[in-house]
Amino acid sequence: MNVLVTGGTGALGREVVNELRSSGHRARVLSRKAGTGGDWVQGDLASGRGLDRAVDGMDAVIHAASATAQPWRLRAVDVHGTRRLLEAAKRAHVKHIIFISIVGIEGVAYPYYRYKLAAERVVKEGILPWSILRATQFHTLMEVFLRAFARLPRIAAIPFEWQFQPVDTRDVAARLVQITTGEPAGVLPDFGGPEIRTFKSLAESWLKARRLDKRLINLSLPLRFSRQFADGKLLCPDHKNGTITFEQYLMRKYGTYGRYGR
Repeated sequence: MNVLVTGGTGALGREVVNELRSSGHRARVLSRKAGTGGDWVQGDLASGRGLDRAVDGMDAVIHAASATAQPWRLRAVDVHGTRRLLEAAKRAHVKHIIFISIVGIEGVAYPYYRYKLAAERVVKEGILPWSILRATQFHTLMEVFLRAFARLPRIAAIPFEWQFQPVDTRDVAARLVQITTGEPAGVLPDFGGPEIRTFKSLAESWLKARRLDKRLINLSLPLRFSRQFADGKLLCPDHKNGTITFEQYLMRKYGTYGRYGR
């Protein structure tokens, strides 16, 4: 198959591209960054630049791009950009759009999730035959959160009671490629990591793996989304599909099992 991967340079997108190519498929990358080779198209979802070229000759699109690092662009990229992508893909007679979303977001008052839900609604309009896979938070995202909370010297102040079910991007990539080679299926069952964890337990493993001498302190955030994180709104306990634990991810990256030791 010929498959376009939007956000193909991101944490998930890189793994999707690798999985497609190792499975014998052609993977074309759409990125805002300049690249080399015939399977790299520089473009911009917010403006529509490069989209017609990106979708030309493709059988399917795995839409993994998002403006999470530039929140002021979320509406332009995640919502309006999704519509531009779908319309370009329709003109090119693409047969299937696969959209990656997030488990439980309708139950959490986190600003980014409003845009993700809006993008889901665009996909569900049926401009193209579609599938939506919702996954739990990636191991890589847990690290982004932990780095933000551990900026102070000697201290990592985090909300102990937040609950996550982190999943590895390689597991999600394999599932996305499986979906891509099948028929459009609408909203698919949630895809979660193998373990439900408190943020405190993840922080303990991460600090040990990084060999960071920081004291953990509970941070109470009197915010609605914080309570919802703690209440497990982002979990899918009946769908522990992932095979790679957070400690195994840390072992691969840093050479230690974190809280379990070696």
